[in-house]
Amino acid sequence: MDAAAYLRKSRMEEGMDTEEVLSKHSSALSKYAVENGIHVVETYREVVSGESLYARPEMLRLLQDVEDGKYEAVLVMDLDRLSRGRMKDQGIILDTFRDSGTLIVTPEKTYDLADDLDDEMAEFKTFMSRREYKIINKRLRRGLRQTIESGGYVANAPYGYRKIEVDKKPTLEIVEPEAKFVRMMYEMYADGYGCVSIARQINAMGAKPRRSDAFSRTTVAAILRNPTYIGKIVWDQKKHIKKGSKGNPKHITIYQPRDKWTIVDGLHPAIVTKELYDKVQDIMTGRYIPASNDGTIKSPLAGLVRCAVCGKNMQRLGANNGQPYLLCTTPGCCAGAKFEFVEQAILDHLEEVLGQLMVDRPDEIVKGTDFQEARLDALHKELSAAEAQKSRLYDLLEQGVYDVPTFRERMGKLKSKISNTEQEADQLQRTIRNSLQADPAAMAARIQAVLDSYDESDPAHRNELLHSVLETVWYTKAKKTKPTDFHLRYDLKPN
Repeated sequence: MDAAAYLRKSRMEEGMDTEEVLSKHSSALSKYAVENGIHVVETYREVVSGESLYARPEMLRLLQDVEDGKYEAVLVMDLDRLSRGRMKDQGIILDTFRDSGTLIVTPEKTYDLADDLDDEMAEFKTFMSRREYKIINKRLRRGLRQTIESGGYVANAPYGYRKIEVDKKPTLEIVEPEAKFVRMMYEMYADGYGCVSIARQINAMGAKPRRSDAFSRTTVAAILRNPTYIGKIVWDQKKHIKKGSKGNPKHITIYQPRDKWTIVDGLHPAIVTKELYDKVQDIMTGRYIPASNDGTIKSPLAGLVRCAVCGKNMQRLGANNGQPYLLCTTPGCCAGAKFEFVEQAILDHLEEVLGQLMVDRPDEIVKGTDFQEARLDALHKELSAAEAQKSRLYDLLEQGVYDVPTFRERMGKLKSKISNTEQEADQLQRTIRNSLQADPAAMAARIQAVLDSYDESDPAHRNELLHSVLETVWYTKAKKTKPTDFHLRYDLKPN
């Protein structure tokens, strides 16, 4: 008898080493196969296992092979290794074996679903397995919530703490070398510093986060919003929809509004005072620009990024086919780039501008225009030289030095150069005008508000945030260049 073997951990084995468990099962099934004259053609090892059928790639591959009649039987340690999960998934699995006439062989019993008694027994056993699974999950969730409501901390320890047990309950204790930086973050923010400035300062002082090389505005903002640091336990901040559930192709995380969070007093000590925490929350709320999302804007860069060659707005395309790209809709114009690369480049530029405004002398950064004016003067000279070159090209054509195709090629390149130079000159003129009118402190505050709010916002609100500080972002990228070899020029919005 030709058969396949399907290996998958049971609920009782969760938390154990997957490879060790599957190797043990493989040995047991191989021994059973030899003793019963069964030839195992292929073994399907379910390493990444989920409740949903569509989150189990090896099961999907096995079902396809079973449907194609590749095997006479499938060996498995127990029936619920095949069909644990939703009733709909169980029905699909059993129907596939039933329709193909494939046996389900376990060390305990062989199930032939063409036999009414075996069919009823298989359905009953999968039903009971599903019921047991739901009861266990319900008990676990209830126990978890009871632990949380009694002040226990069950998640990973945040920066500044480590996990311990007190009276057999999980909780936290302070790690002082980290906690001093947490207090510094709160105090600096309360004194008017932004998340970018705070990250730069504590990184320079030697602070090291646990899961990255350095602190960023995102990690600082997350610490400043976390009530754990005033001795609270926070739960239900996120709602998860698993891959395969409701037809979702990937795992989805939904951030719930604050009024749906579970917040209780924890057993662990606070790192910062409630007064300081509340002051920081008030400042963050004041910097957060309210969203006016009417559900129509889905791209954070909508109406913001324009092609520097043709002047048209760049479009976000390909979102339904995988990785979204930012593309120019004019045929044969600029090459496109991955949307996330352009979005991140814009945020990085805003961080640089904010860093200059906060660290250097603001009046010179924003109001000093000597460099821009010198560059503008150079561009005007380049334009004059290019116009003179155009006249020479016509002369060379009339004299017969250039034939018509050569003239057109040279003239095309020259016109492209003139167009790019004119656009750069226009951008510089706007920058000079805006700089002379700008208020450095106000600009820094606006950019800081954008960076502090960006990660927690939806696409429409992100678009509103960027438009609050940027007039236009000009995009250029040559064809057949590296993914990140695009160039952006920025028009900051005047105060």
